[in-house]
Amino acid sequence: MALNLDTLLEGSPAYGVLDAKDGVVLFRRSGHEAAFDAMAAEVLDASGEAFEAIPLTDDRQRCDRLFIAPLTETRSFDPR
Repeated sequence: MALNLDTLLEGSPAYGVLDAKDGVVLFRRSGHEAAFDAMAAEVLDASGEAFEAIPLTDDRQRCDRLFIAPLTETRSFDPR
């Protein structure tokens, strides 16, 4: 199954989405650790051409947030 970045950025019961400079942060919601871990693994695996995913860890070195930075930017104008 291909990862749909737009759908991912809508959030879910397992994680929320915060706007950040140059990207977004997906953060784990309490009680949904397994679902967040599965989603994070899928996002990290899909990271590459369209976006870069950087895992951020808590004090126990567990991934509790993901920083997502788009690698391509759609322009609203023609630069020619």
